[in-house]
Amino acid sequence: MTVQAIPENPHFPGIYRRTADSSCVVAVAPRSFMSVPEVRAVLSELLEAPPHRFVFAVLHSGEGLEDDAVSDEVVAARKFHRMRSPEGPVESRLAERIHLTLPDTAVLSMTDDIKDLGGDSLLCLELSEAIADIWDVEIEPVDVFRVDSLAALAADVEAGR
Repeated sequence: MTVQAIPENPHFPGIYRRTADSSCVVAVAPRSFMSVPEVRAVLSELLEAPPHRFVFAVLHSGEGLEDDAVSDEVVAARKFHRMRSPEGPVESRLAERIHLTLPDTAVLSMTDDIKDLGGDSLLCLELSEAIADIWDVEIEPVDVFRVDSLAALAADVEAGR
């Protein structure tokens, strides 16, 4: 396993390794708060790889950038962010709505959850209201916050239709 440092950038230090299929496994430690879609966009540019070609973990204070942070064992054991594009009309429309709250360069994945988006009670309230307006489905803001992924939120919308 050959681990390399991410090229110097103002957003975060990090390490990565390429896999046999030319994908990247990455661990980063943001210097300031960035949403997961923002980190994904920066990594895509820095590593010159499309977002679906890497998985990454955001390390928190106290976690080190040692080589084992991107090992196969760690990837299997902890939450690494994986890319998945929207599938179907509900996921697509939900992603479009959420993208309004993100910087233009952010890369959203249906595996992201509200916390990955930097979500707070205001975002949950806005999404709850948008879901009611678009699909006439009532989902409480606290339930928006609790879903495991945007795909799961879309499934809840589908179930409520």
